[in-house]
Amino acid sequence: MTKDEMATTLALRRQIPGQTFITVKFGDDQEEIFNPWCSSAALRDCIRRKCKCDEEATIDLVDAQGQLKNLPLRHREYACDYMKGKETYVLIKIEKQADNAPNKYTSLLNNLDRTNPELLAKLNAMSKPVGVKVTKSKWGSMSKKGLKMNLGKGRESPTKRPVSGEKDRKKVVLQKLGILGSGN
Repeated sequence: MTKDEMATTLALRRQIPGQTFITVKFGDDQEEIFNPWCSSAALRDCIRRKCKCDEEATIDLVDAQGQLKNLPLRHREYACDYMKGKETYVLIKIEKQADNAPNKYTSLLNNLDRTNPELLAKLNAMSKPVGVKVTKSKWGSMSKKGLKMNLGKGRESPTKRPVSGEKDRKKVVLQKLGILGSGN
């Protein structure tokens, strides 16, 4: 952020009368209020402390529409710049998965299935890998729709025969994606 942008942001913050708080829901229908007029890192630390979260866990907030607030990625920004006062957020835990799988998003509000099943469905959908169709071309080779494989330079035409190095790279990629067995 430039000095001019920072000065403008600070001037706007001074014009807003009073402070607005956010509500964070967690546990067995527990709620805590927090002041978002601080850095995202400070807010996250305060949430971790008041909500008794594990120090090692990656936590974040999600609004009722399923919009992730990305507190870990915005640690230097003011939380009030992207969070609305008087809003209610649900505390979630983010678990990194192996092999570039999508993160797993777990609600730390125990009864989310009863209070907001749509939000639970969105969290579950965000935790699942994107469906990719496996198709077989008319020549019998397997391909994955929606996956762009850059297997080598200079191969602009899909009708050109691949050189042996490209065949090996394609085979490794298809094995990693689970399309081709390791014995093939």
